[in-house]
Amino acid sequence: MPTPTPLDAGAFPEDLDRILVVLHNAKLEGIERLTAVQVSDRLNTGWGLGLHWRTVNSILLENHHLVDRKKRGGKWLFGTLRAGENRVTAPPSAILFVDPSKAVQAVLDLHGMLSQCRGVVRLCDPYFDIATLQHLDACSSASEVRVLTRNIKDRGSLRALHAAFGTQGRIVQVRVVGANVLHDRYLLDDTVMRILGTSLNGFGKKQCFVIAAGDDLRNAMLAVFEGHWNGATVWP
Repeated sequence: MPTPTPLDAGAFPEDLDRILVVLHNAKLEGIERLTAVQVSDRLNTGWGLGLHWRTVNSILLENHHLVDRKKRGGKWLFGTLRAGENRVTAPPSAILFVDPSKAVQAVLDLHGMLSQCRGVVRLCDPYFDIATLQHLDACSSASEVRVLTRNIKDRGSLRALHAAFGTQGRIVQVRVVGANVLHDRYLLDDTVMRILGTSLNGFGKKQCFVIAAGDDLRNAMLAVFEGHWNGATVWP
């Protein structure tokens, strides 16, 4: 079996991906985990990428769905989870099968997919609650998230979490449309459309598929989304 080729961190534009590449390459060397200082040193010596270890540490701690961490001798050691490996090594899958008997892995796969979303992320989902917002936290590379919904379940905690996103500089806009407008669930970013077999707040509870759509359908649904968005009511 041929030896896997290390990835080029310099080929990735985002710091998170560059960090994951370093952790991935370390695994190829038989090193399961690195400290933030070691990641920073490798980025600098290997590619001349000056990323302070404190920044590396912060990024890794924020992306717990992509990395595994253990504390040893008072220091965090980081390694890649499956979702983190997939983010930098695997092309976007055309179909994601959700098996409720493996709900944890389904959620990890979902978060890995969401972490790959770029630019403005648009979610059409008739149901919106705190679980939806918690999943959308995985859209770490998105410049903005727009949620078009119909039914909002808010007991106060949803508004508090939504406000917390704003204090962290994360833009998550939510708008509500009239009755009998929304049914299908789908997700659009700047390059891909995915058809969701279930609402995000129930993801992993029932068997379903997440399917990547073609460019023609994406372009058509982008126009549909924007039409509904412009006529919807701002929440909260």
